[in-house]
Amino acid sequence: MAAFFMPMTPYLVSEFAKPTITNLVRECFGYDFPDIFSKDQVDYLFTYLTCLEAKTVLLEFNYVDKDYLEDFSRYYVKRFGNDGHKCARLHFFSSSVDHRTITSILKRGEAAQAEIDDLNSDYLGFMVIKPLPRTFIGKTCLKVMPDERSESKRKRRLAREYSVDLFGISLKVESIAFQEQDKVVAACATTAIWASLHALKLRSTRSIHSCSEITINAINHVEDSSNSFPNQQLSNKQILRSLDVEGLRYHAKSMEAPDKPYFLQSVIAHINSSLPMILTGEVFSQVLTAPNAAANDASLDCASTGPETASESQAQDVTDSHGGQTAKPVFKARGGHAICVVGYKVDQDEQVLYVHDDRLGPYARAKLIGIDGYNLIEGSAPRDIKWALGLQRMNEAGGWGEPHELITPDFSVVPCDRKARLPFIYVYETSNLIVKELKNMAGGEPLDFLSYEIELREISDIRSEVLAHIPDTKNHHSDEVLDASPEQVEAWQAKKVEFLTTSYARLQWVVSFNNEDIPLFKVLIDASEIPQGNAVSAILAYDIFMGEALLDLIRQSADPDVVEVNSGHFYQSFLRRLKADESSRTTYLDKTYGSPRAPKNLRASEFEGGNIVLNSTLETLYEPNGIKLLDMFPTFASGEVGNLIWAVSLDGDLLIAAEHDGRGHPSITGFKPARIAGEIRRPTEGESLLINVESGRYSRDYVNRIELLENAKKRFERYFPEQTFEIQIIEGR
Repeated sequence: MAAFFMPMTPYLVSEFAKPTITNLVRECFGYDFPDIFSKDQVDYLFTYLTCLEAKTVLLEFNYVDKDYLEDFSRYYVKRFGNDGHKCARLHFFSSSVDHRTITSILKRGEAAQAEIDDLNSDYLGFMVIKPLPRTFIGKTCLKVMPDERSESKRKRRLAREYSVDLFGISLKVESIAFQEQDKVVAACATTAIWASLHALKLRSTRSIHSCSEITINAINHVEDSSNSFPNQQLSNKQILRSLDVEGLRYHAKSMEAPDKPYFLQSVIAHINSSLPMILTGEVFSQVLTAPNAAANDASLDCASTGPETASESQAQDVTDSHGGQTAKPVFKARGGHAICVVGYKVDQDEQVLYVHDDRLGPYARAKLIGIDGYNLIEGSAPRDIKWALGLQRMNEAGGWGEPHELITPDFSVVPCDRKARLPFIYVYETSNLIVKELKNMAGGEPLDFLSYEIELREISDIRSEVLAHIPDTKNHHSDEVLDASPEQVEAWQAKKVEFLTTSYARLQWVVSFNNEDIPLFKVLIDASEIPQGNAVSAILAYDIFMGEALLDLIRQSADPDVVEVNSGHFYQSFLRRLKADESSRTTYLDKTYGSPRAPKNLRASEFEGGNIVLNSTLETLYEPNGIKLLDMFPTFASGEVGNLIWAVSLDGDLLIAAEHDGRGHPSITGFKPARIAGEIRRPTEGESLLINVESGRYSRDYVNRIELLENAKKRFERYFPEQTFEIQIIEGR
């Protein structure tokens, strides 16, 4: 029996070729795999690895796979003739490797580190072979192909690092795990859920449940019940139940009348956020003519039947919805199916999704196509649907054929962090409205260059990006190249500091409004907010010229109070945040008297019995009170004390006191944060009092001390019009 097959060697190494792979698979357990030559997955995996320039395949016997072990314990162990719990594993390399290479590394250990590094750089991934005669493709991680980003093309696929132990040799591969459904403990939706959990970087790969447990969670049977299996397929409700059990939040959307631009933007935003999408829909397979049927034979595991073969005359006689004969390719409904979207490609010619489809393979290509050129018959898909996903097969040269199957989307769900409560649709509608209103406000100035990108990010990553960002100080948006003024640069830096030092929710939807790929300004929307909330948490210009100009255009042209409140977007919240940033009292105080500073230290004379000792002569002025300064402080007027000390409080109040008993500025602020602070001294000659910013504990680190002092001097002159003041600059301090 196959269960007792014992290999003579722990591994075999062969040259990469399709006959080699099929024979190695058969060697795993000592019996034939009857469907090995007819499996679409085998064809796809071979072609994929060929494109990666695979040269060598290594068969590892007696491998214990965590996922299959759990499935075995729940179902297969109860089979009298079971083939045991052990699997095998195929490893693929892009260089020539032989037994001598592996044996040499195993013998030499750390001394063979250079060879191990070479092996790692050439490692293309692995495929687990399960002891199941028909559905033997287990956990498979193949190296992801590289991303691309240019003016004409954007391509991105999700991937994470998998660590692989090959006889003690540490290997790594960037991928998202794939496996085919076994039609017993897992249906297509189960494997789509399983793949999506692997694509979530917030989940450890060791914590991801096996397909059998995912199915049990979805069906909600009692623990240890075997009545969950065999499982045909999961409903949309059961998919959501499974994600609930996983402790994840999900954003689900019915797609009865799917909007293609919205769907594509949703995919791009979620993939850019490292979030996969589970997509269910109805599959339509091409009605084949008899001569071509054998070449295109495939099976749809979630549906009850495979593709139908028709004679050439039958295929040509199929009529369209108006009863007339059609020359369009005919696609017939086969049943429901679920896939996991793990990437996208967008260029001038086409829009493509990369999906993990258990019937085909990892990173399979699904092209977004209009269905006007196809005739869909039977099925339950809405007849007014305008587009579908066209699954394409890859050839060995890396090219793609015409779609052999169509999937009309029915339902999408994105698993994500539990704190991400706000769905993508609200951010999408807000972004569209901002672009629309900007174009309306611009009048004769075309803003066709303006686009946006959306992604969900953690605030720590956003802060790191903002911290490192250095804006271009040259204006390239006009005919004449102009330099930003020091005031413009300083104002931008002040906003940057304010952003970096403000508290935000951990998860933020970030909308980057761009000129081509250059960010102009970014809007942060709190992902933990509710649809009725004030969700816009920050707005930051990335471009000193165009970014600020666009934001100023909105500030001057829009009024949040006249915008209709709409629970479908946050445009009003955006306007209020934009106006608040410009007109708030805090912004005014920061600009006029400096942002708050904490005192650097306390003197012994300012601290008694565990309490701050306040200056007994302290006067707090909210407005001018008509009292002359020298009348307010007679000891200073008489010369009994040498000088006055002053500070602008956190709230903008003017604090003044006579300095005595060694008690300085913390004794008038109560050791609380304050703004610019200094002294008032009598001159050696003349009647004008000298005002400075010589507070070593509050004012030393302002880069614009003199500007802030000028503002403070004007305030003193307004409060004490009978007195004249002169700015005193003390060199070397």
